[in-house]
Amino acid sequence: MLLLRLFWSAWCIVLFLLFTSNLLNKSASALGNNTDHSALLKFKESISSDAFGVLNSWNSSNHFCMWHGVTCSHRHQRVTEIELVGYKLQGSISPHVGNLSFLRILHLEDNRFHSNVPPELGRLFRLQFISLANNTLGGQLPISLTNCSQLKVFALNGNHFIGQIPMENHSLAKLKIFMVSRNNLTGRIPPSIWNLSSLTVLNFFYSHLEGNIPEEIGLLKNLTKMTVSENKLSGMLPFSLYNLSSLT
Repeated sequence: MLLLRLFWSAWCIVLFLLFTSNLLNKSASALGNNTDHSALLKFKESISSDAFGVLNSWNSSNHFCMWHGVTCSHRHQRVTEIELVGYKLQGSISPHVGNLSFLRILHLEDNRFHSNVPPELGRLFRLQFISLANNTLGGQLPISLTNCSQLKVFALNGNHFIGQIPMENHSLAKLKIFMVSRNNLTGRIPPSIWNLSSLTVLNFFYSHLEGNIPEEIGLLKNLTKMTVSENKLSGMLPFSLYNLSSLT
C-alpha cells in the first residue's frame, strides 16, 4: 500500500510538471505572437504610400501569418520572413522590425524606403538574408547589422548610403554575398573583408572607394564574382588574384 501511495504521488507530480511546462510554453508562444503582431502593425504604420494595396490584407480579419508577404514557422507561428519586393512601398523601415526575433529573411528590394536603416535590426540574431537594394535609404551603412552573425546575404546596393564600409564586419563569418554598390561610399575597402572566407560574391562598383586591392584577396578561396569598377582604386592588381580558381 505504501508503495502504491508513493507511486501515485510521484505520478501526480509528473502530471503537474507536464501541465505547468505546457502552460508556460503556451504563454510564451502567445506573448511572442503578440510581439510579432504588434511589430508588423508598426511596420505598416511606417508606410506612407502603398500604390498596389499589398498591405490591405494586414488587418484583424485574418491571422498575421496569412498576411501578404509574411511567412511564419509552422511550429511556433512566429514571423520568419518578410518579402515585399517591387511594390513601390514608400516610407521608412520601422525600428519595431527588430522585435521579430525569429526573422530570417528581410527582402524589401525595389521599393521607395527612405531614411536610415534602424539600428534595432542588429538584434535579429537569426537573420540570414537582408536585401534592401534599390531604395532611397541613406545615412551610414548600418554597423549594427554586423551583430547578425548568421547573415549569408547582405545586399544594400542602389541606395544613398554615405561614409565608409564598417570595419566590424569580421563577425560575419557565414557571409556569402556582400553587395553595397551604387552608393556614395568613401574610404578604403576594410581589411576585415579579406577574412570573410565564405564570400562568393563581392560587389563594390560605382562608389568612391580609394586605395588598392591587397594581396589578402587571395584568402577568399570561394570567390566567384567581384565587381569593383567605377571607383577611385589605384595600384597594382595583386598576384594572388590570379590564383583564385573559383573566380569567374
